[in-house]
Amino acid sequence: MRVTTRIRRFIVQRRLRKDKIPLKLWHRSCAQMPLLSRYSGREKMQLRLLASQVLWDKRIIPVKDFELTDEMRVMIAAQVALMLFGLAEPETEPNLSWIHNWNQILVYPAPFHNGRDTVFNALGQIQSLAGFESGETHYQGGIIIDWEDDQPHPLRKHANQVLLHEMAHKLDMLDGDTNGHPPLHSNMSHQAWYEAFETAFDTLNRQLQHGKFTAFNPYAATNPAEFFAVSTEYFFESPNVLNRLFPKVYQQLTLFYRQDPLIRVSALQKS
Repeated sequence: MRVTTRIRRFIVQRRLRKDKIPLKLWHRSCAQMPLLSRYSGREKMQLRLLASQVLWDKRIIPVKDFELTDEMRVMIAAQVALMLFGLAEPETEPNLSWIHNWNQILVYPAPFHNGRDTVFNALGQIQSLAGFESGETHYQGGIIIDWEDDQPHPLRKHANQVLLHEMAHKLDMLDGDTNGHPPLHSNMSHQAWYEAFETAFDTLNRQLQHGKFTAFNPYAATNPAEFFAVSTEYFFESPNVLNRLFPKVYQQLTLFYRQDPLIRVSALQKS
């Protein structure tokens, strides 16, 4: 382990000993988050520490006179922690290294106007669409979410965790492009990733073009970047649907996020 990493870890651990999320507040917040019920008691404590780091490192800012309670802040940080849980190698790098390209989350109380005009290119394709959004992010800047859509809930018609969706875009941007291909771990195959996602993306588009019903959110057919972000939502919130429809995509995401939600769901059902 590098000396700088050791020093960083020592500082974090020292701060965690005296400044982590209060246990009662953590339990109250967890009780409102169905996704966290899949994790063991020990894992929830690890998530608590990681969420504490998120709260130190990232600003969570309410807008439009929205009042964020401590529980809401913890729930937002816990979603970030849940997504990062398996990503980093704890012995070689700090967990937050995967989210170094953003520093704040703006939280609207309801869908917000994106402030854009609808612009078409020479081919008649939409380059910019005016309207209301539930979430948004840009290459340079933070993340914007709508609390009304992002708060934990029983599964709606389509998986819809706005923060997970926008964080997936930020991961996608880490290699300098937003194309549905985040930086992969050294043990992963770029070809296998491309084949799994390209085949699934094409299949979804063909289904929609032929007017066929799909249990997958049609928004994923917009472009490969949105397909990756929507797939991330399903991976965490409704893994059985993603695995049934696009098993190779599910398998790639288990390798990337270093988690297997299906195993967690199965264990929870047996307990």
